[in-house]
Amino acid sequence: MNIDFTELRLNIRNFFRKNKRVILIIVLIWAIIFGINTYLRLMPKPEQVEVSLEEHKAVVNDNETPASVANLIEQTIDKYVNYNNQGNFEAAFNMLSEECRHYSYKDDVLLYMEYMYTKMPMPRNYTIQSYSTTTVDKETVYIYEVRYFEDMLATGLSDQDYSFTSEKLAFYYDDNGQLQMSNGSYIYQEDIKSMTENEYLKVDVVDKIVSYSTEVYKVKFTNRSNYTIVICDYEEEQEVMLVLPQEMRGKSETEHLVLDPGQTREATFTFQKFVDDNDESQSILFNSVRVMEKYSGTGEEVPEEVRKSEIDNAISKFSMTVTAHD
Repeated sequence: MNIDFTELRLNIRNFFRKNKRVILIIVLIWAIIFGINTYLRLMPKPEQVEVSLEEHKAVVNDNETPASVANLIEQTIDKYVNYNNQGNFEAAFNMLSEECRHYSYKDDVLLYMEYMYTKMPMPRNYTIQSYSTTTVDKETVYIYEVRYFEDMLATGLSDQDYSFTSEKLAFYYDDNGQLQMSNGSYIYQEDIKSMTENEYLKVDVVDKIVSYSTEVYKVKFTNRSNYTIVICDYEEEQEVMLVLPQEMRGKSETEHLVLDPGQTREATFTFQKFVDDNDESQSILFNSVRVMEKYSGTGEEVPEEVRKSEIDNAISKFSMTVTAHD
């Protein structure tokens, strides 16, 4: 069989001439599909909700929650989430321990609602994961991470990739054998009532509030002198430190603390510290206390040479250490 290549080329050319519009449309559609697929393949994936096959085995220290406690924790979390999803915030609020309601929300359900709207702004599903198990005052505390994600049935979304919010819930048994729950990473509050003083300054540590990753201390200062006393104003390094067995940690940002003659003032100091790191806080070190005959303040409006001269001519400079536990 002889093939007439000239006639074949003419037929192909005629075909493309006759159908060039259709062919261009097909090529264009193919290019669009290829471009979309390439974009989707290269774009960053949002965080996905991960479900552990061992949801009651702590991710931090591998401790496993006993089955009887795990079942009760599951039931408690389910009830808590359902109350919030139904808008019954008062019932959910009342599930929290008395301490948590008081120290985290000042016994005000409206403050609790404001917090929960940042965690559950719409009907939410959830997953749970044991995060850590630790001991506080000889009591076992089970810390769970709860991840909230969009309720697909309620929102009509079907995409498999979705974002989530999360919070840590802590569980422990009280003296009456009742399981207590706290949210927002709150763990416990401790009255400390430790004190130190000298001729210029009296320092009382009132209490501390422990969350999963921080310790917040309330401290009362009394200026016993006729001079200005500077506790911290960022003019010196390591002005306020939390003393641990193996290290010292600086405070998070806080306001300047300057006392007028005879003034009494309370202040709070926040330190980054994980409750399950097994390092008990020893003390708080106020490392750069200055008794000033003249104090012009800090900032760009006060020349550096003036600030330095006032510090160099301070009446007294000293450090004070006060116990950080009862």
